[in-house]
Amino acid sequence: MIKQTHDPQSSQRQVLNEILAKNANTAFGKEHDFDLIQSYEDYRAAVPIYTYEEFRPYIEAQERTKECRLTIEQPVAYAQTSGTTGVPKNIPILESTIGVLSRHQQLTTFAQYQGLPTIFDGKILVLSSARAEGALETGTPYGSMSGFLHELLPDFIRDKAVLPPEVLRIEEYDRKYIAIAAHALAEPNLSLIATANPSTVIKLFDVIRENLAVLIELLPLKDKPVFHVNIPMPHPQPSRITELEKFLEQQAHLTLGSFWPGLRALVTWTGGSCAALLPRVQALLPPKTEVIEMGYLSSELAGSVNIDVRSNRCIPTFYDNFFEFVEEGNWEDDDAPVLTLAQVEEGKRYYVIVTTRNGLYRYCMNDIIEVTGWFNQTPTIQFVQKGKGVTNLTGEKLYEHHVTTAVEAIRQEYGIAFGFFLMLADPVRLEYTMCIEHPVLNEGVMHRLDSQLSMLNIEYKVKRESGRLQPLKVLYVKDGTSESYKRHCLAEGQREAQYKVVRLQYVKDCSFDFYSYAR
Repeated sequence: MIKQTHDPQSSQRQVLNEILAKNANTAFGKEHDFDLIQSYEDYRAAVPIYTYEEFRPYIEAQERTKECRLTIEQPVAYAQTSGTTGVPKNIPILESTIGVLSRHQQLTTFAQYQGLPTIFDGKILVLSSARAEGALETGTPYGSMSGFLHELLPDFIRDKAVLPPEVLRIEEYDRKYIAIAAHALAEPNLSLIATANPSTVIKLFDVIRENLAVLIELLPLKDKPVFHVNIPMPHPQPSRITELEKFLEQQAHLTLGSFWPGLRALVTWTGGSCAALLPRVQALLPPKTEVIEMGYLSSELAGSVNIDVRSNRCIPTFYDNFFEFVEEGNWEDDDAPVLTLAQVEEGKRYYVIVTTRNGLYRYCMNDIIEVTGWFNQTPTIQFVQKGKGVTNLTGEKLYEHHVTTAVEAIRQEYGIAFGFFLMLADPVRLEYTMCIEHPVLNEGVMHRLDSQLSMLNIEYKVKRESGRLQPLKVLYVKDGTSESYKRHCLAEGQREAQYKVVRLQYVKDCSFDFYSYAR
């Protein structure tokens, strides 16, 4: 794979040719003359950019009739995720997809071992959703991509995992976390934690801190039910129980490092809205614990692999998927140039379009990535935000990244870290409201935040100065609001493993009442 990074465009041509040749006799392939396509230019002319809703009829028809509508292979499962219409998206998982994902896990693990071999010295805590969460009417199972990836981890990692599969299948939120906390606490020699969203780490720590006495009582119970959930309990050594009991007198000063001083690494998302949580998470970790970027992952594909875990350089999975890009600022233009992997530029941001082996052709991910550099001749990328994390009340086109960057500037300038923040755009009042889980601050701090947004976005500055955009409002919400918001989102259909805070939203798109949590 490293050798291929010297000429990724050659691999891209091969991947595209393989996908088109294999699926030329599908209904979609015949409609778009796959057998006549001789080049990328032909492909771009024959196939427009698609959304999931345009693929949905093909996916549902293939599942219902078993006719080859999108792929020659029949799906053996589906990765299910929330859709823009409220109806879940079912992404086909083929037998060959499992092989692709398995290879991805092997590459990822090898890169981690090569860069930081000691992270595998102890036990491993992997937090994900369950692979099998249900079945369609046809009987084909569906689940989460994180669950599929979890089951495809190399055997030696699965052997080191502290959580039995039964724990990940617990549906009730609180009981699941109590069970996770119990198994994690029972193991003193934890060297690696892996979870997609860093908020999961914060949640786990909060559960441990708030329920430590109860958890210590539960641990010696072994196989007895935990809160009426029949799961196998860990069997900690008596010395571990004694060690944990000493922490009861130190609860105000506990961190994750208190329980696991040998923790070598946390593998998680570090980009997008997750970046705002990193200072809080890092404060909980032992000083020398590395934070490793998990990579660009979604229900549709494993989109990047972290090739250099010491500096968190991630390259697109160009050897498995075909990538196209549209520059962020050009996305709304009808004639926007569509670029290949070889045409992107360092420092620029792009919308991602993918063609995958599981039947997504020129599929708009509605994700924005940034090209951060180069690994040989292959660009390195980082996820920035979902495409929908952009608002426009008066022509300012404010992006989620502007908000997170402004908040980070406030943190650096004043030493203030917001555990949770979210900005709401009101097109009726022509104003933005920043919801912050924090005690009320000096008014000058929030004026500074408004100034930072003006510095980052010239149109925001112009609209504020002209009075077309009202002054930034701040709503300080009570401690625990972030958890209530997360529970609300999960109740609305989001999966915990896929939960991401969209830090910039229109008021109409946010069904959570932040005002009822005002301080």
